Amino acid sequence: MTGKKPSAQASIEAMYRVFTVPEAPDSTLSRIDQNISRNLAGFLQEHIVAVERDLSDVEKNFSDSAIPEKPVFVSEQTQFLLDKVVADSVHTASPAFIGHMTSALPYFMLPLSKIMIALNQNLVKIETSKAFTPL
Repeated sequence: MTGKKPSAQASIEAMYRVFTVPEAPDSTLSRIDQNISRNLAGFLQEHIVAVERDLSDVEKNFSDSAIPEKPVFVSEQTQFLLDKVVADSVHTASPAFIGHMTSALPYFMLPLSKIMIALNQNLVKIETSKAFTPL
């Protein structure tokens, strides 16, 4: 066994899989979706306002703005977002949070937001958003 980590491959088939609805509950994209949901549920259940971490330390996570030469797995990018963005985000839903222009959203907004994201509507042009634009 070599221990070499598999690398993501750029291909028409791989691209097609990324833009299609997962066919099985145990597919990679379904597992990623479930992982994100669990992670966000855990985040929202914590009642701290923010993790004690200097902003300069958080900024270091984003100091490399180079686009990778080779593709990365969606699961790798997801894990980066969960570890570096979600983990260091401010808990605006925390009862201890006092914000100037931000407040908690009802939890039901999380699953409802999937409707807007899945439909991918452009609210500026009526021909691409016949129902959302007048809403």
